[in-house]
Amino acid sequence: MKLRLTLSFLLLFACFKLSAQTEAIQFGIRAGVSSTSLSRKPGTDILIQDADKSGAGYFAGAFASFNIDRFSLQPAIIFNSLSSKTTEEVLSDDIIYRMYGKWRLYYIQVPVNLIYNIPVPGGHVYAGAGPYIGSALSGKFTPAVSNESPGQSSPVDFSFKARFGNDNRSNFKSFDYGGNAVAGFEFDNGLMINAVYNLGLTNIQSYSYLYSSTKTRSLSIALGYKF
Repeated sequence: MKLRLTLSFLLLFACFKLSAQTEAIQFGIRAGVSSTSLSRKPGTDILIQDADKSGAGYFAGAFASFNIDRFSLQPAIIFNSLSSKTTEEVLSDDIIYRMYGKWRLYYIQVPVNLIYNIPVPGGHVYAGAGPYIGSALSGKFTPAVSNESPGQSSPVDFSFKARFGNDNRSNFKSFDYGGNAVAGFEFDNGLMINAVYNLGLTNIQSYSYLYSSTKTRSLSIALGYKF
């Protein structure tokens, strides 16, 4: 994964250098806010309240644009923050507590989108789609004060950091991949506004009695600028 991300950074750096030499290659920046969630499938014979509720996320990053006629190939590197209200297990002194609260997860994502551009007065409309890969950076679970499980108590400030790995002590796997779709408008001066939907396709759940599967989801609104 580190090798893939390093190669992605080198690709964008090369694009930035080439953009000074030809208009066929440009680069830009974008940032925005998201409605995000962890789409979680409960385990067998387990009833979970509020297993999947959306939260607010945000993202920022840089992209390159390889332009050929009306098509553009756009690789990017994005810092992405995902938030979701959900239920989590906490092991304390061999007792499993069920806590209601919110996960906040941070990822570096590398999407590569194929874009089709339609010229209109003042700029052009565009739409496209493509795959992405992601690598987890960190995460934290914060419990809801008033939603502890009946008959089970835990400290109000019992927040804990996410563990990433494939063993039974981890919360999530560190690798994520999926697809995204984008649509928006680019003005003649390079200013861009778009909507992006990310659909996680891999199960990032590492180990849990509560869930057999967890996948990421997000719907974003972004502003950007192409140089």
